Amino acid sequence: MKKFAVSFFIIAFIGCFVAIKAQTDWTGAYQFEEDGGKTAGGSAINIYHILEVRESADGLMATLKSNGFQTSVDLICTAKAENNKLLIYFAGYGEDNVFEKYTEGELLLTLERKDDKILTFWGKFLPSIEKNEKSGKVYFKKTETTKENL
Repeated sequence: MKKFAVSFFIIAFIGCFVAIKAQTDWTGAYQFEEDGGKTAGGSAINIYHILEVRESADGLMATLKSNGFQTSVDLICTAKAENNKLLIYFAGYGEDNVFEKYTEGELLLTLERKDDKILTFWGKFLPSIEKNEKSGKVYFKKTETTKENL
């Protein structure tokens, strides 16, 4: 019985360690830039998306900001790590948000690690440029720096 208790404790400890490691593996900044070409007047159509994931006392939290051509999105999110996936859920609006179209708890997007890539699966949050709406492709890339204007 004593061996069983020790074995159970070791397995539980390893399980907790793996769960914590899975969460911290996702912390950091992710960037996705959209290039929509130019307007008829020659202005660039660029939109920059920054997803920042960090740990908090309540688990993983995130902000998702999009700025650029006719775009100003500032979302406060919760995040949940499940195996090789990171699920981003809407929690509220930041100060710089313009349009309010999400409700609390909606799945905005999912990032999935596959091989050495991070695939994006769109939920309620969609890219600004239609050609980028196909899920399961590489859009967000982990970065150490963020755009100054976001």
